[in-house]
Amino acid sequence: MKRLVSLTLISVLLAFVSSVTIAQELERISGESTGWWWYSNASADAISSALDEHGARMIDLEVTSVSPLRFSACLVANSGSYASAWWWYYGIDADYLSERLDELGARIIDLEVYDVGGQPRFAVILVPNTGSESKAWWWYNGVSADSLSDLVSQHNARLVDLEVLKESGQLLYAAVMTRNTGDDESSWSWHTGISSGDLSAILSSNRVRILDLERMSDGSFAVILLRPRSESWPWWWWYGLSGSDVTEVVNLTGGRIVDVEQYTQGGALRYAIVQTGRTDGAVETTSTDGIARETYPIEIVLTTTSDWSSVRFAGGEVVVHEQKILMGSDAEGLDVEALSTLFVGRDCCHVTPVQVRFRATLHLSDPSERLQMQIEKGHVGQTTIALHVPGDPDPIATYKHVGIASTPDPANTRTFSIYWPYLAAHLTRVLVGPSE
Repeated sequence: MKRLVSLTLISVLLAFVSSVTIAQELERISGESTGWWWYSNASADAISSALDEHGARMIDLEVTSVSPLRFSACLVANSGSYASAWWWYYGIDADYLSERLDELGARIIDLEVYDVGGQPRFAVILVPNTGSESKAWWWYNGVSADSLSDLVSQHNARLVDLEVLKESGQLLYAAVMTRNTGDDESSWSWHTGISSGDLSAILSSNRVRILDLERMSDGSFAVILLRPRSESWPWWWWYGLSGSDVTEVVNLTGGRIVDVEQYTQGGALRYAIVQTGRTDGAVETTSTDGIARETYPIEIVLTTTSDWSSVRFAGGEVVVHEQKILMGSDAEGLDVEALSTLFVGRDCCHVTPVQVRFRATLHLSDPSERLQMQIEKGHVGQTTIALHVPGDPDPIATYKHVGIASTPDPANTRTFSIYWPYLAAHLTRVLVGPSE
């Protein structure tokens, strides 16, 4: 864990919530164990597949790229105390969103605003606002800080979600608020343009926790703070994390991620996250070692005219879920294997190309270490390895081994160093929590 000393901030606090957790924020402040997942740089299709696969629902959503459209998302198992009807939409305008809210009898728990061709578009997570779940609530887009404060006072409300916008250089906000009465009543505050140091000072001197965190373009934060009541759950917030740091702090705390901010700093991808955990520190887990898994779905296409080729990764492990022969299925003696090493072989001295696609997951042993790919093959022909985002026909990286490597190694091996920051910027990062 020694890499943690280089993190910009570690803040560990105990927050206080009611014995009946405030329903509006259950997903973000409860420490009750549940299966959970976090995706970064994910397409809408990838998130939809994950939701179906895990029987999950989304509790946090961030648009991280508009072209192509990519998201970060936090998911929880849609069961037990977290079970709820819910919906999510993206690429919609305000009129369509209003229609869906009316039709479904729903309210917004997370609102994202992004620009497409000069027009605002919304990505939202909705839950029912009917029966026992009904609340007085409001949402606004493109309002100033002063106007937002006036609206909060006018409705006797508190903010539950905040989005920082800029229009023509002016700082504006989109926000969701609920009436601050009854079971939803709580002491709270919101701050914009607050430095990490000032935010840390508020957190350390007040019995409050972060409900929603937004990183602003100048490195400061906009934040909603909440002071719930009575029973304690531990929680943490971090910023300046690399992807591998995120995995490490999850392993360190055992807490699930409930809010993610992705940004670029010094040319490197960084994350600010908020976690919630269990009072007793216990982690219920179905995995054998209770370790959070950082993985990347990937497609590996091997094309060869050699009589045999094998591929292995150093610094990572590839687990193949599906293999398909795309070309050369009639090659004599064709043998395709996908264990710890990917292997394609056939009878000697045929030069008809063989192409195989392996759909796999790449597990990193340590993302801070160099990732290498070793290609071995026969002395004739050539072997090309193309790495793809699943479903994308255009490779994000290609590596070729031709003829005989200039090495005394009789296995005819060429080793390629993979520039991991480039690869990670294109692939979807998946973090499976230890309580899955």
